[in-house]
Amino acid sequence: MEKFNSNNYKQQTVVQDFRHSCLGKLIILFVIIGVFAIIAMFTKPSDSMMLWQTEDNIKECLIASDSIQSDAIDDYVENLGRIFTHADSTEVDPETWKIFIDHNQVAIYPHALFKTAYIHNNVKPEGVRVAFGIFGIVIPTIKYSDMLLNLGNIRGEYGEQLIRRGTIPDNSLGENPNVQPYHYKGDADN
Repeated sequence: MEKFNSNNYKQQTVVQDFRHSCLGKLIILFVIIGVFAIIAMFTKPSDSMMLWQTEDNIKECLIASDSIQSDAIDDYVENLGRIFTHADSTEVDPETWKIFIDHNQVAIYPHALFKTAYIHNNVKPEGVRVAFGIFGIVIPTIKYSDMLLNLGNIRGEYGEQLIRRGTIPDNSLGENPNVQPYHYKGDADN
């Protein structure tokens, strides 16, 4: 049997013991989160920058709405691209922008570590978040459906029938299809 030689083993320092302990790892994690929180608090965008970037993102959304609207992932990808681009003000229809200004209001709300921008209108009076700013950048989350751009009657006179008698012939629904029960014609044993 070999004799134990204490010279082969190095004793850990207090710093190494602290880093390898569970409490030490938690304290290091909280210090890192605290540093990021302090950086976020001091790098929030100003209200004027937040408003300007949000209006720029709204203009880009109005320009992009000329194409066919697709699913939500397209909105997320377009919003990600809008972080790094600016709208061409010559492409925005002045009448559409005037309608937006008349019927929508952009409000900026400060928070401890970031700021948010909301659009308030008659359809969504509680507001819809369309952007948030953190670490000096404004990240848009706007969709075309968040804005109120069309005003008009939702329905006609009160009590008006949706389908008036005589406007649609009785045979307009066609004939019932000949539906047969489905019979499995595969392997009858299984």
